[in-house]
Amino acid sequence: MRVLVVDDEPLARERVVRLLTGRPPVRELVEAADGPSAIEAIRTRKPDLMFLDVQMPGTDGFGVLRSVGLERLPVVVFVTAFDAHALKAFDVHAVDYLLKPYDTERFWAAFRRATESVARESVLGAGRKLASLLQEMDGGS
Repeated sequence: MRVLVVDDEPLARERVVRLLTGRPPVRELVEAADGPSAIEAIRTRKPDLMFLDVQMPGTDGFGVLRSVGLERLPVVVFVTAFDAHALKAFDVHAVDYLLKPYDTERFWAAFRRATESVARESVLGAGRKLASLLQEMDGGS
């Protein structure tokens, strides 16, 4: 699983990276320090999961989601110091909302929820591909 960690605070970003380093099923960690670099990372690296800060310079977390579009978004866990955005986060289908400072137990609960969501998305995507292939085969005979 490819994970993107987006936070303008280096210590906050490093903490998430440190927790996830070497942790299955994570196979690649990508970092971004602001909204524009997060958008670029999503488009080029195609992460499966993203830990996303809300308030950042350039483009905030919700601006990142709008710029990329729902069809290309990874599974999203918001990580922020502001509880005021929680309802809006779930409106954009975030799987969790970590409020800083969070403890490791809470982090791992969010991670489990997110990896389960990634697995579901993978199964659904494979099912859609299979259905498309079967439809092509059916139309071609």
